[in-house]
Amino acid sequence: VIWSARKQSRKTFEKMQAFAQRTGLRLTEQTKLGFTSVESLDGEQHGRAIRYWTYATGSGKSRTTWVAVGVRPRADHGLQFDLTRQNFGSKIMALFGAKEIQVGDPAFDQAWFVRTNQPEFFAAALVPSIRARLMAGPAGRWGAAYRLEKGLVQYVEQGSFTRAEILEQLERQLPLLHELADVAEVAADNRPV
Repeated sequence: VIWSARKQSRKTFEKMQAFAQRTGLRLTEQTKLGFTSVESLDGEQHGRAIRYWTYATGSGKSRTTWVAVGVRPRADHGLQFDLTRQNFGSKIMALFGAKEIQVGDPAFDQAWFVRTNQPEFFAAALVPSIRARLMAGPAGRWGAAYRLEKGLVQYVEQGSFTRAEILEQLERQLPLLHELADVAEVAADNRPV
């Protein structure tokens, strides 16, 4: 079992090294209990810092592993948002008082649960091209969400770097994340003085 786990860990690490070399990202590794794994991939794209990473929530049998890619806007001035597909979880959040915004596009509003701390600005900022990208995005990905928090526009989904298609999925999200970073920068430019 240990030999198999080491072999899987090594294969994943080699895959991540190859991805980092292909994309020009710096790989940060960590070693725990003799297993070396990738902590994050960091670099720059279109003048913005980008980052791929993994994290876990919960513990024991309730532990869930997540993968994420993020783009750091040059400025965001406190804008926060969270976009998830409408699902059972979003209905529960709404029952417990989560405030959802509507953008005025019935198909989009029916498909997406959107929360933000700047509702009027963000509803107007979700222009048709951004809504179209979101609608074409990963519908069946468990826990998939787009958010701006802690100064980073992020796409997250449940999973790990052991599956090759996960990295491809994360990489496909970068153009949309850059558009959402543009929105954050516009919000910062329009802040009251």
